[in-house]
Amino acid sequence: MEEIINGLMEKVGLDKEQAEGVIEYLKENASKLPELLGGGLDDLKDKLPGALGGLLGGD
Repeated sequence: MEEIINGLMEKVGLDKEQAEGVIEYLKENASKLPELLGGGLDDLKDKLPGALGGLLGGD
């Protein structure tokens, strides 16, 4: 888990709390990931909570 958190911190520029939030979101929505990713990055960034979608170019 720490490897994923560190990767999010390094590659996306999230702080530790934000990275942990992403992990929690992914865990809670694991069964929906294929559906969420099926629409591509544009759909995914609109569905991500808080600033993460903005980091990927969403609103």
